[in-house]
Amino acid sequence: MIKQVIATTHFLTRVMGTPNRFVQALRDTVIPMVSRLAPFQHAFVQRMSELGIAYRGSPIVDGAGERYFDASMRGGDGVRSRFLLVCGADLDSAITEAARQLTGRFQDVVELRSTPRPGITLVRPDGYIAYSASNRDGIAALRSVSGLLELQTASPSLKRTSIH
Repeated sequence: MIKQVIATTHFLTRVMGTPNRFVQALRDTVIPMVSRLAPFQHAFVQRMSELGIAYRGSPIVDGAGERYFDASMRGGDGVRSRFLLVCGADLDSAITEAARQLTGRFQDVVELRSTPRPGITLVRPDGYIAYSASNRDGIAALRSVSGLLELQTASPSLKRTSIH
């Protein structure tokens, strides 16, 4: 992805600073027209902000590896420097308790949050989703989350314990 950002920056620098009068006239005509189009604006923001980056297929991500956007992230309660284990209101009390125990085991690196969204989501400190399950068995999902946390934190002091 960094190569795409550099290539785009290089291209835009060449177009904006061209000495060619024909290219300048074309640029001055086309860019204002195209920049008003919603698809162009969306693609431009995604590319330049790098919000379109995803980590599908990464060994430390189970799923699409997309950014996490949720209303709970507004108002200064962002990700900060910890993982977030976001549990939906649809979970039964046994799964919610197992999630509390899991975050207790990883208390230095994981914060438990609730959301009206269904399922279980593990958000990395950089705001990307490391794991998401909406239709899976909650205990199996928490086992997967535990494995990902162990892999990503690689802390020898955190011993693998089973989630029942």
